[in-house]
Amino acid sequence: MVSACVLHAIFLSALAASGRSDDVHCDRQMGGSCEATEDVSLLQQTSPKVTQPTIERHESSAVHEISMERESLSLILLKRVQEDGGSIGIFGAMAGAAAVIGGGLFLSADSSKSAGPSADSTADRWWLIVMSCLVQMVAGSVYAMGAWQDSLRDALGTDMSGIAAIGAATFAGSVVAMLGGLAFDKLGPKASVTLGATAVTVGYLLIGLAVVAGDSMASGQKMGLAALGSMLAGYSSVSLLDNVVCMACSLSFPSNRAAIVGYLKAVLATAAGLWALLWVHVFKGPHGPGLPSYIGFTAMISLGVSIFSLSGLQVLPDGSSRRAFSDKDTNRLLTLIVFLCTLAFFDVGVSFFFSQGLLQPTSMLGGIGLTLACLPVILLSTAKGEDEAVEKLTGQNLAAAPAAAADGLEFMTAAKGTDFWLLWFCQFAVFGGGVATNQNLALILESAGNASASGLGVALFALTSSLSRIAVGILSDKYSHVVSRFNWLTIVAANACVGQFLLSLMNIGSIMLGTLLMGLSFGAFFTVVVPVVNEMYGKKQFGVIMGSQLASQAAAAFILCFEMLPTFYRQAAQGESVCLGPSCYRMSFLVLTGLNIIGLAAAVWLQKRNKDSMPVDRDA
Repeated sequence: MVSACVLHAIFLSALAASGRSDDVHCDRQMGGSCEATEDVSLLQQTSPKVTQPTIERHESSAVHEISMERESLSLILLKRVQEDGGSIGIFGAMAGAAAVIGGGLFLSADSSKSAGPSADSTADRWWLIVMSCLVQMVAGSVYAMGAWQDSLRDALGTDMSGIAAIGAATFAGSVVAMLGGLAFDKLGPKASVTLGATAVTVGYLLIGLAVVAGDSMASGQKMGLAALGSMLAGYSSVSLLDNVVCMACSLSFPSNRAAIVGYLKAVLATAAGLWALLWVHVFKGPHGPGLPSYIGFTAMISLGVSIFSLSGLQVLPDGSSRRAFSDKDTNRLLTLIVFLCTLAFFDVGVSFFFSQGLLQPTSMLGGIGLTLACLPVILLSTAKGEDEAVEKLTGQNLAAAPAAAADGLEFMTAAKGTDFWLLWFCQFAVFGGGVATNQNLALILESAGNASASGLGVALFALTSSLSRIAVGILSDKYSHVVSRFNWLTIVAANACVGQFLLSLMNIGSIMLGTLLMGLSFGAFFTVVVPVVNEMYGKKQFGVIMGSQLASQAAAAFILCFEMLPTFYRQAAQGESVCLGPSCYRMSFLVLTGLNIIGLAAAVWLQKRNKDSMPVDRDA
């Protein structure tokens, strides 16, 4: 993330320089004249402080008119970029360069999953954790796409149904998430992350290419290009970045796997808020350079940070490297959690106050967010050379660390078992309910007559989702002898049932409480599921089995979010474009309540089946 900060400054400086050079040209058709003193940057031209009003304002509608003017200025800026044919060449060249760089790194990457023994296992352990954190910061960018959907809609000249189709493409690739798991099993984390970083970068650049194409490309071609880019970015973020580093850490820290995975999942959730903050306060027009610049910046950072992280990515070898956390290790993890919570509260606080009109967009907030995101790198200076000290202190040979688990089951053996499908359905229910709540929260509150509370609702879901990932990860490791991971799955499923029922009541109090419970359930589930799959099926085909479990997310997104909820909404709207009243979402959430009750039954059954033994022991 240090490189991210540097690239950020360089990128914005380049944009300002580009703006100054472009503004030498005058619009002769409008009868404009050129003056040397009028040569200002694009950022200055679109700033409300220096732009003269283009419409006559009445005192009673001044705020509305200013808002309209700023929106029109953003579109004018985008139009200028689209009319500049050079932008298409820039994005195309960047995509080609990213593919070449990524391909070269992929071919030269070490394809072995586990590294050999190291002279300093402490450094290896924390380089793996911190570099995995950086990868999660990159992967989280795809979850911030909702923040710039309206700008993408305007740039492509489409409507919300077209944007919904692009959004669906983002996670449609999860149907074949097992391919990402297969890459992890066969190639190891370095090669998999290299592949994922390349695909994410090319995906964003394809979206950027569609945005700057303007009239030089047919509408259908732009939509197809944007959908393909979204699919590449979404699939690789989930299956080749997030999933890969979580599996690598789950295998590398057998005594603390849930705590580490929980931390990484919390980083993913918090990173989404950071990327949304950067868009709103640094790049969004008229105060910022606009969508093409944001997409280019995201692509650059995705590839650059991922390449930087490769130095620490591996599955730690058996022996001392996989030892349980010492007190110093625990303190380091707590330090990382404090850094992350600071960033999470900053993201949520800025988003909430901005939604209430108490903050104005300023790039300084983006700079603070990036600085907070850089803090984990500091920890690397304290994590080295402790192996001998620990040996002397304990009088034990660190080579006598936790023994490697059995190789485990093959995918086909796992898929034939009842446990596999019980877990799959439980994930389908919890994920479907969580996404249905989070993605539709603004419309839900609008229907309930409290549209202004959407900022609070989104902040509440994001914060509880992040914090629950950390808390449940630590608790499920520390107190596993009291509350097993399967007990946690049951608790999460029960929580989701209550949350969905409260949402169905459709009043502001129940919606907020239901959102809080769904945030807790959503975050906790995705912390527990990784170590559960690891412990149920072993490491032999861990990646493929984990990837096939993630396919439930694509099914839930399509069936529940893109079919069921819109259908009930349209029926309740009775031909109107906007639905108001409790009936708009009540039936949807009652159905989701019933679905999660079945998911709870599946979790209880799974808990009972695995009380004394797991599939890796029974079916081997």
